[in-house]
Amino acid sequence: GNYVRAGKLRIEYHSLETATKEPETFKTQQIAALAAGKQQKMWNYIELFYNEQGEENSGYVTETFLQKLAQEVPGLSLATWASARSDTEFASSIVGDAQAANNAGFTGTPSFLIGKTGGKMQKLEYSSLTDPSSFDSAIESTLKA
Repeated sequence: GNYVRAGKLRIEYHSLETATKEPETFKTQQIAALAAGKQQKMWNYIELFYNEQGEENSGYVTETFLQKLAQEVPGLSLATWASARSDTEFASSIVGDAQAANNAGFTGTPSFLIGKTGGKMQKLEYSSLTDPSSFDSAIESTLKA
């Protein structure tokens, strides 16, 4: 958080299908999140999704579920979100993300690449998602490089 606020770090989200067995379901849920991003609300949508997700492969990702999440995101215009979901650029960005993840050797989520703007990105190896020390040291050494 401190690195981002200070303008030293930018975090980018890219989607990668792992747990979702149905490619169409995965695409639909990712497009819903990307459409929220058109209003600078993607992270809010994704966080709600993670907090409210159901059992894997239980079919919980329905249109009703996605709409309910959109309604819970503060300040999200539902009409704008709904029309943004038909934007074809989202589908191609999901395909591009899958290709990039494959090229980077990612096998699961979450996976991270780190690097300087315009420089070479490297896979970030972390020991724990709850202890930020491996992230801090990777960020510090990248900033010093």
